[in-house]
Order: sequence, then structure tokens, then C-alpha cells
Amino acid sequence: MKIFKKKQTERENNFDHFPEIGGLMVSKMVVDQNIKPHFLYREKRTRPEDSGWRIFSGSESEEHTDNSDNAGIYHPSTILKIDPSLEEILLKGVGSVYERKDDDSEWYKVTDFDLEDDYMTTQQLTDQWSIEINNLFEGSMEEDGTLFFTTGDKSLRLVVWESDKSKNELYQDYLQEIENRDQSRSKTLQRFEFSDAAVLRIGYLIEETDGQKTYDVLYGFSIVDKELLYHVFYFDEKADLDWAVSTWKNIRFDEK
Repeated sequence: MKIFKKKQTERENNFDHFPEIGGLMVSKMVVDQNIKPHFLYREKRTRPEDSGWRIFSGSESEEHTDNSDNAGIYHPSTILKIDPSLEEILLKGVGSVYERKDDDSEWYKVTDFDLEDDYMTTQQLTDQWSIEINNLFEGSMEEDGTLFFTTGDKSLRLVVWESDKSKNELYQDYLQEIENRDQSRSKTLQRFEFSDAAVLRIGYLIEETDGQKTYDVLYGFSIVDKELLYHVFYFDEKADLDWAVSTWKNIRFDEK
């Protein structure tokens, strides 16, 4: 029994199963001296194989940090074997910053650390639709024409649908869809309406699961005459509902 438990523990602590998030840029003080990290942040990646994580012991001088020879690129399993407490944190999204006081302290989220790419930008979706979104989000176009923005733990899908119906007709159609949706699959947790003179906005919040984790999803419809912008917000933390709602409100339609 003891031999079995030892082998099982060794297998669990191997971390080779960890998701392929990309390489970590880590201070060599952590790796060479086997010092547990005390500070890390995730910035927008510079290339596909880069996770964006920058990890430090917290004891580095500015001179040490400025010298690129004092950092290396490592697989997540290498760092997790030094400090298993990072297992959940390394799955946090771009823009995350964490710190702790000592090896035995809890990690806490830092909110006053300035990341170079952390600023709002305007993305033109079509000639008339645009969105204000943080530059930390990485954008891409999917095969079906859907625009996808993500930081890893917060994501947004947008697609424009054309119609021959008026704004009010479309509004009534999707209002009925929200009211009559099948609650047995996922319960409507909250409904939203942010309509104004230019755009009618309605939507709803549910909870979904992919079998491994549970997350919130905000489905939204922004409606004008003969056109609808359909958007879906995915987020891991309940507090990010504020992000989803504010981003939705920052979607604009220029009537020209």
C-alpha cells in the first residue's frame, strides 16, 4: 500500500499532464537556485509558443531583471515541480498579476501593476459596427466569419447577421427566444436590456460546463434595422460579469 501511494504521488507531481499554454519566461534565480517565485504576471504574448507569463523570485534587482541573460524559457512542468502552488494560477488569463509575501503565504491578485499592453482600443467590426476592447485581448477570425477575442479566461465571440426585418420585429423575435428558451438545459440566471435610440440590446446570462470546469456565459443581441450583432461572452470568474456588461455597452453602431 505504501509503495502504491508513493508512485501515485510521484505521478501526480510530475505535471507533464499540464495544458500546453506555451513557454514561461522565468528568472534564473528561480530555476538555478530552486527558489520559489513570489511575483508573476501574464502579458500579451509575443509569438505563438509564448505563454506571456513572466515569473520572478521577487529578489531580483532592476539591473538583474534588465539583463536578458538572467532569464530563460521553460516548460510549465519545470516550474511547477519547483512550486506546485502555481498550478491554478498559470491557467489565469492575460493581464493577470499575482504576488505573495513568502513561500508559505497565499497568492493574491495585484491590481495596481501596469502592463505595457493594458489599454483600451477601438476595433472596427464592420463599416458600421465597432467595439472598445482592452488591447490585452488577442483577436482572430474563425472559418465561419465569427470574430473571436480572448485573454484565456475571458473570451468574446461576435458575428453580424443580416435580415429583412425591422429593428422592432427583430427585437420581438429575440425577446421571445429569450423568454421561451429551454430552462431544463441551463437556467437563465439573469436577463439584460440596454436599449437606446440607436441600438436595441437584450440578452441573458447562464452557466455552462465543458466537463472540466464551470463558467458563465452572457448571450447578447444588439439590434438595428435589418441587422443584428450576436455576441457571446465567456468568463471564469463571477466578478467578470462587470467586464462583459461594460464591453457590451461599448459596442457602437454608426448609422452614417
